[in-house]
Amino acid sequence: MAYAKASIRDGDRPGDLGAVAALHGIIYAREYAMDTTMEAYVATGMAEMWLAWEREGNTDAGRLWVAELDGRIVGATGLTRSDDQPGWGQLRWVLLAPEARGHGLGRAMFEAAMDEARARGYVGVYLWTIAGLDAAHHLYKAAGFKLTDSYPARKWGIDAIEQRMELVLP
Repeated sequence: MAYAKASIRDGDRPGDLGAVAALHGIIYAREYAMDTTMEAYVATGMAEMWLAWEREGNTDAGRLWVAELDGRIVGATGLTRSDDQPGWGQLRWVLLAPEARGHGLGRAMFEAAMDEARARGYVGVYLWTIAGLDAAHHLYKAAGFKLTDSYPARKWGIDAIEQRMELVLP
């Protein structure tokens, strides 16, 4: 697919939540043998953010970006405020379909999220991931994220090593 047909936009349109959750479910099942609880986890988190937008009358709860190729959602990245760690943001829902990889879309969404974190005045950004997501880990480490916790967990139907990474913003 040609890069000229690629775009990134705010993920706030009807159907975006379902499309992003489904994309997570399909890709993580195919590439990592995860079960449907991954899709449910993503849908729940995004729904909580969207309901907070409505309840609070603003988008302080977070923001979602989606990548499109030929008008079809092929990736996402989100940034939410942390309710557990005041002043921090959480990077979430980072995913790019195989056919969209290598076009710079993932990096562009990641950079948009980091720019948003700085604009919101966050002290830092953290994320939860699992070992084995090498391309994502490379992106996080290149940006300065440090591994702060790691432990075995049974999640989404697989045995995984859950990891927390943090970046203190300047």
